[in-house]
Amino acid sequence: MEIILLNLILILILVYFYKVTRHGLHIIQLENYYLDRYIVWMKRYINKVINLKIIILLLIPSALIVLENFVKVPNLIIYTLLIEILILCYLIVNFKKPKEKKPFVVTARIKRVYTTCLVLFAILLFCANRFNHGLVLLIANICTMFAYVFVYIVSLINMPIERGIRRGFCKDAKKKLKENPNLKVIGITGSYGKTSTKYIINTILSQKYNTLMTPESYNTTMGVVRTINEKLTPMHQLFICEMGAKYVGDIKEITDIVNPTYGVLTAIGPQHLDTFKTLENVKKTKLELIDSLPEDGIAFVNWEDENIRGAKITKNMITFGLSKKADYYATNIDINERGSSFDVVIPGKENIRIKTRLLGDLNILNIVGAVAIADKLGLSEDEIKMGAKYIRAVPHRLELKQNPNGSIIIDDAYNSNIKGAKMALEVLKSFENKKRILITPGIVELGDKLVEINQELGRNAAESSDFIILVGAQQAVPIYNGIKEKNYPESNIFIAKNLQEALSKMNEIITKDSVVLLENDLPDNYL
Repeated sequence: MEIILLNLILILILVYFYKVTRHGLHIIQLENYYLDRYIVWMKRYINKVINLKIIILLLIPSALIVLENFVKVPNLIIYTLLIEILILCYLIVNFKKPKEKKPFVVTARIKRVYTTCLVLFAILLFCANRFNHGLVLLIANICTMFAYVFVYIVSLINMPIERGIRRGFCKDAKKKLKENPNLKVIGITGSYGKTSTKYIINTILSQKYNTLMTPESYNTTMGVVRTINEKLTPMHQLFICEMGAKYVGDIKEITDIVNPTYGVLTAIGPQHLDTFKTLENVKKTKLELIDSLPEDGIAFVNWEDENIRGAKITKNMITFGLSKKADYYATNIDINERGSSFDVVIPGKENIRIKTRLLGDLNILNIVGAVAIADKLGLSEDEIKMGAKYIRAVPHRLELKQNPNGSIIIDDAYNSNIKGAKMALEVLKSFENKKRILITPGIVELGDKLVEINQELGRNAAESSDFIILVGAQQAVPIYNGIKEKNYPESNIFIAKNLQEALSKMNEIITKDSVVLLENDLPDNYL
């Protein structure tokens, strides 16, 4: 009877353990498998990681197991096991799966972690049937109490395997690139604007060339490698490669694989300061792309960015911007709720008039950069104009949507940055004849600058919005303080617990004459 109950308990532990570790693995996945960032997440949500209710419940049978070694009570072990079964059933039934905005993907890497977990549990089951039952159950309970920590330990155990697999994938990607010697690689990096710029460049250049770009926000080393291994064919002439970074050396790791001929630097700013720590480290990392270019390569850089202007760039450089200081720049700009139109000044050639559905100065800037690249790669004026007409907003980046009731939604929900948020608020402000509603949780990953920058966001929001909905009581504090500095009416501020409550409030106050800006939507690892 005892061994049957014990094995039933271990199965129940495995079921509950799966539910908890699934969430832990989802967080690791959202953190791009950086275990140090997972540790930061565990510290931030220590009450979730060390759940006192679960610990107290599981301590009851654990204490009885220890007591059984000192006090001989008839059938105590049976009662202990039955209590444990009841507790585990309660925990399984009452476990609430966290909502996932970005779905958990059971990748090959995740499967390997699960395999390691199953091997460890198999060893535990074997020991339970061969050795001290109480000790095995005690260990299983401890692992269950600290399941999020166990996920970290298992991932750490798997690290040597993952490094070997990673090296193999990188080797395959390098080999595939070498087999296509005529392929030109365009690398794109920056503190913001990378993905939008990538889509714009790809849309325009595809009018003349067979292009491949890293999809969506694939910008890590393994995202780039996966794109090459799965998508690249001998027919491709250009590979447009977005390069993201959260640590010094991340860009160099990618450039060592793809060897870009052209580099696009969109911006250098205080983004991901929780890992970079200083702006100087951000600058050093972004310039790794420019440093990797060959002697005949070209660096296309945003000349509106003061941090780029202050950088020492020794490679062939072409500047783009919104003023005459740049080689390529926009003039005669006209922006309205239907989109933007402007002239691009091209050195030694006639201006090109561009019309696009995109909104905001940053998008105009990105298009000017794309035109500069297209001009250098030999596209005609007609090809550039045609490409510009096909440009569409990247999903959730200043994406204009029309509601059935006539109101307008400006969806800028994807991972906000400082300049992007400021531009989005300027776009919102331009709708002067409408009721302007802002929904935002603010900006994250700013390290020591988080309070300062979010207070500035609050001040800008007060000048751009008629009603402000903040998401997250703790997250909203610095934004709220910035709003109040402008003597903004308290009655026009609402603090929601989560996005669902924010949207409910929006539906209460929205009219056909409203325009709503969704500025940033925190990923699951910030909830």
